[in-house]
Amino acid sequence: MSIFRREKLAPAQLRTVAARRFDDANYLRRSGENRYANGAIYLAGFAVECLLKARLLEKYPQLQTARDPARLPPSLRPLWSLAFRHHDLDELLAYLPEIEKNMEKRLAAPQSQRLVRSLRKTCGDWSVHARYSPRTIPMAAAEEFLDRVRELRVWL
Repeated sequence: MSIFRREKLAPAQLRTVAARRFDDANYLRRSGENRYANGAIYLAGFAVECLLKARLLEKYPQLQTARDPARLPPSLRPLWSLAFRHHDLDELLAYLPEIEKNMEKRLAAPQSQRLVRSLRKTCGDWSVHARYSPRTIPMAAAEEFLDRVRELRVWL
């Protein structure tokens, strides 16, 4: 199937994928069934990953055109790997301090501090390894995570 083809996506494509996966997460959420909670939280976190990667590619456009990371300047090679091979939200966020600065600039201190904490918690909590977990979280925990993601999406 063509959906399994490996390809590098442009920022706009990553944003489209993020919106679709967040819609998928909300569909699972609306079921209200705990057995779908892991899928909901995984998909919502993946949406955040796509949005952060879109921002990274916008910030460093040369990553989009590089077919071979060895041809990039050494300082950009880890970013290429982060954009196209890894799933660490904390690490992605570390390369995008302007997100938090924008929150702090545009919002009153209490609200911006709350959003920054929420962003850091979301990025710190989520891991691609959730897809392998044999444990099941309650839907209430997934709902809380999705609520955080919904609020943060506009900043990403």
